Amino acid sequence: MLPHVMDFNKTGNLEKFGKIAAAMGENIEGLSIYEAAGKSVRAVENLLNALQIPFRLSQYGIPKDHLPKLVEGGMKQARLFGPNPRDVTEEDLRGIYEKAF
Repeated sequence: MLPHVMDFNKTGNLEKFGKIAAAMGENIEGLSIYEAAGKSVRAVENLLNALQIPFRLSQYGIPKDHLPKLVEGGMKQARLFGPNPRDVTEEDLRGIYEKAF
């Protein structure tokens, strides 16, 4: 789920996500702060691919019709939302999970 959550959260702290990209070896010179933040997501995806760790829910055999249960369960994890750089609504969470498929 990490790259999908990062993609959602990057606009909550573009500078920090740009620093993550740079720390992961991405060249962010000359990029806008938004483009640099996006590179952090791609860097994590590249790392997961290199380690052969799937980051799509479908790769774990989770059917898309489980989406409502995933969203419901995710919304119950309020303790995780406190330090999050963006507020998360049920609609936001649904979008994250949809992209994760």
